[in-house]
Amino acid sequence: MSVGEKQTVEILKVLYRGADILILDEPTAVLTPQETDRLFDILLRMKDQGCAIIIITHKLHEVMEISDRVSVLRRGEVAGTVNTRETSPMELTSMMVGKKVTLSIERPPVKSEDIMLEVRDLSLIDRDSIKKLDRVSFSVRAGEILGVAGVAGSGQKELCESIQGLERRKRGEILFKGENISHLTPRAIFEKGLRISFIPEDRLGMGLVPTMDLVDNVILKDYYLQKGIFLDREPAKQRAEHIVKMLNVHTPSIYHPVNKLSGGNIQKVLLGREIDSTPDFLVTAYPTRGLDIGSAHLIYDELNRQKERGVGILYVGEDLNILLSLCDRIMVMFEGKIIGTVDASTATKEEIGLMMLGEVTGGVNSND
Repeated sequence: MSVGEKQTVEILKVLYRGADILILDEPTAVLTPQETDRLFDILLRMKDQGCAIIIITHKLHEVMEISDRVSVLRRGEVAGTVNTRETSPMELTSMMVGKKVTLSIERPPVKSEDIMLEVRDLSLIDRDSIKKLDRVSFSVRAGEILGVAGVAGSGQKELCESIQGLERRKRGEILFKGENISHLTPRAIFEKGLRISFIPEDRLGMGLVPTMDLVDNVILKDYYLQKGIFLDREPAKQRAEHIVKMLNVHTPSIYHPVNKLSGGNIQKVLLGREIDSTPDFLVTAYPTRGLDIGSAHLIYDELNRQKERGVGILYVGEDLNILLSLCDRIMVMFEGKIIGTVDASTATKEEIGLMMLGEVTGGVNSND
């Protein structure tokens, strides 16, 4: 199961068993706005029945909606506790980061009409004969961020792995810079000079080797570039130091095992390694999951810098507010199909939420 599906099962299990004290860690990360509203209705009923509820989340609008009091943690310490009615998202952000931070996200215009990635009739059936992708077709321009929305298990994971060359059971075409890469391995794609970076949702399961340090995890990306039987560790050391500085990674040293870092810092290491390889196209799944708002905005700024460099970006996200602010277009998936693609500057959360549940709304372009 995907990370999102596991989280959904965990929520259902706890609610089914009943509890006097309920602790929820990022419970709405994979839910549509409508499903989030239903979950909050349940939590409010449990509160009325005398339950104590702790909800851990980075989504400030949810904090303001559901909580009575807010405790803000920063670097392992309580930065303060305030009554929700007496605070604001801006004040909470300042407490989280330790300084004033703007909550706005830039969206530079797309400057090119050149198609960098085109997917045509992509289908995939897994080993259990379940159709994961059903005739998926779309395109991404150079210097464009195409967002992908959908409840967990809608085909996002399989789509990302298919583009990267990790999924081999697919049918259809994946054209990158006009060349069909649908049947190539990641190494074969690289050897053709096609630079595609991938940030998977499972950071330690697919993206990094947990027991290795930062330097060795950087080497993993470049091991096939080495000549001879010995590895030159100095370039990887320099790149690891650059990543730590670029993304403000909190680590005792670059030789610290990545599984000893916090989830947010692990994500920074993975994202930094992929961006530092100067890709032409970036496939990223939930890149800010687990990050505080300051670190998340650091990532958004970096993605925009890549966009202005002409990098095409496929951004799989769970926070509709971020998708609407950061992306140029948003493609909505449901049960392996593309329900439609909308202009992020004019779409609404409610419209996208209905599409995530399989309902096509008016004005949706389902063929782009």
